[in-house]
Amino acid sequence: MVAITVPSSIEQIPLMRCPKANVDQAAAAIPCVDLSVPGAASAVADACRSVGFFRATNHGVPAGVAEALESRAMAFFALPAQDKVDMSGAARPLGYGSKTIGSNGDVGWLEYLLLSVSSNSVKVSSLPPPLRAALEEYTAAVREVGGRVLELIAEGLGVDRALLRSMVVGREGGDELVRVNHYPPCPLRAPGDCGVTGFGEHTDPQIISVLRSNCTAGLQIKLRDGRWVPVPPDPESFFVNVGDSLQVLTNGRFRSVKHRVVAPEGAQSRLSVIYFGGTAASQRIAPLPQVMRDGEQSQYREFTWGEYKRAAYKTRLGDHRLGPFELRAAAAAASEPASGADPQPHCSSGGSSTCMPQQQQVAQVY
Repeated sequence: MVAITVPSSIEQIPLMRCPKANVDQAAAAIPCVDLSVPGAASAVADACRSVGFFRATNHGVPAGVAEALESRAMAFFALPAQDKVDMSGAARPLGYGSKTIGSNGDVGWLEYLLLSVSSNSVKVSSLPPPLRAALEEYTAAVREVGGRVLELIAEGLGVDRALLRSMVVGREGGDELVRVNHYPPCPLRAPGDCGVTGFGEHTDPQIISVLRSNCTAGLQIKLRDGRWVPVPPDPESFFVNVGDSLQVLTNGRFRSVKHRVVAPEGAQSRLSVIYFGGTAASQRIAPLPQVMRDGEQSQYREFTWGEYKRAAYKTRLGDHRLGPFELRAAAAAASEPASGADPQPHCSSGGSSTCMPQQQQVAQVY
């Protein structure tokens, strides 16, 4: 048993409204793409266009690779908090973090490792050797999945198959990250149709992200009609998110998907590992000329990945990060809340919209 102390400046974790959803209907709303079959490119493009998210099967990553990482990550998170910080450094933003997400006030019921990846090497030499080895084997495998997905996306767009992959995988100065999130069971039961925030709603700023989780549920995505639906966990599959950068590269044809995580209420922790495919800081991000129709106007002003990343680090999770880069920003601002989040993102019970009383400073993590 390990005690994780909530930072004194962060005493409360908000609830989120979680309307009950039929699991079968929710699963049906999430496209599934077999990466091994002819026609996968068309299916990937359709999924990116309609939802911005899909489940990828027949990806070629041996189950043992993911299972080894899961086991060694859980062993790491069972260590005393100070040991975890000593091994990886406090998250700024890379390293080990607990409950605090970024530096702008976002919090959630989780602890995590956020690591940079270069040539399949995880840049934290002080991690336990078994965990480091598992991370590097997993990262090498999931980078290849990400590269194949980028090739399929490009093919589905009708552009050079290698175009998007070359922006990310093996790119000199590329910005690839791997994040390991651990969500312990939350001791507080949220009232009514609410849940405790594990990770608040957001979009990913990179080109794509590729996620794998254990058997514990919690991930939710927001559909185009505004409904939040749970994503049934499937450790044998990967889940692919369209990121903000890909939305711009396609001039809005593919849209980044809002997603969030509800903290587990049962006895089992949730563990997820996400690979983020970002490009080099100097990479120009603008609609690809190859996808633009005659006379089509760009919806976004051109920027570099470094410029966008710096801007993203100054925002809250739920902010509409692309807003300042939209050429139609005024119209967009009039059509949605300034934060980019739901107008009523929190629940309340007895006047409280938090998962922890102010005096409760320590949570027990098993």
